[in-house]
Amino acid sequence: MKRYHCHQGKDIFVTAGTARELAPGAFGILAIGGGAEGWSVAHRGPGGDVVDLGGEYYFGTPEEALEFVKELIDLMLGG
Repeated sequence: MKRYHCHQGKDIFVTAGTARELAPGAFGILAIGGGAEGWSVAHRGPGGDVVDLGGEYYFGTPEEALEFVKELIDLMLGG
């Protein structure tokens, strides 16, 4: 899986790091326990605030998380 994706002009990073490493406006697919415990989704807003977008559930693979992020972006941008 690539570590960087772009969907409708929005940056998406797959990382084992934290959401603090994301640039403002970027989405992150974050490994939990190195990926062994799943994957979470986060967004760093333009003001620097980080929001966990996965809520109470996590994804088994980064590919599942990526599809979720793409759907969110589509909903946000109305496309």
